[in-house]
Amino acid sequence: MNNTRRATLIWSLGAVIFSLIGIYIATSSNGVWYSIVSAVILFLAGAAFAARAVLTLRSSS
Repeated sequence: MNNTRRATLIWSLGAVIFSLIGIYIATSSNGVWYSIVSAVILFLAGAAFAARAVLTLRSSS
């Protein structure tokens, strides 16, 4: 496995992990504002990781 594919895999796994934790926090927040804010921050981190994974994958082609 070359370094570009490995980097893409790592960024993708980070996106999945941050998004799943964000979903878990959002569904169990019970309307508490700081839990909702932390879920949004985790979603944004997941989106940033996913964008980086796409950029890494596109640079390999």
